[in-house]
Amino acid sequence: MNNSVELEQFIQRHYTTICTIALKFVGSFDIAQDIAQDVIVKFWENRKQYRTLESVENFLFIMTRNESLNYIRSIKRENDRYKQIYPGEQDDSDILDKIIEEEANQILIHAIQQLPPQSERIILLTLAGNNVKEIAEILAVSVNTVRTLKYGAIRKLREYFIARDYRAEF
Repeated sequence: MNNSVELEQFIQRHYTTICTIALKFVGSFDIAQDIAQDVIVKFWENRKQYRTLESVENFLFIMTRNESLNYIRSIKRENDRYKQIYPGEQDDSDILDKIIEEEANQILIHAIQQLPPQSERIILLTLAGNNVKEIAEILAVSVNTVRTLKYGAIRKLREYFIARDYRAEF
């Protein structure tokens, strides 16, 4: 198997999960996609070092978490610098950010509620931080069933947001 085919399979297997994890940390779909891309590139470029890993998924989770936290720290530093330059303007921005975040959460919750019950439960458990194996144990179904329903649910959520033109906002 050549490298490009292996890379394509790797991306298909892990991209959505990485995006979901990053989205949970950063709250922005576009930024989550950027982080997922960075994680995949970094992992792929150093994959020979990771051949002895027991769980690639766990390692990718850690990489995604670290990249997300680095992004959040950089935004915080930028905001702190902005506050020093323009001390009075940030208060309104914080309130507006919280309103936008709450609205985005409500839109996501509404979209998740449109899913079939089993898919909805899987997505909620995923957002709560459970991995596929844990979800399978909680729901008493196979890991493959969870993966299939999860990827189908993510596809439906993506379609939901695209149909409502929310993609630009996330």
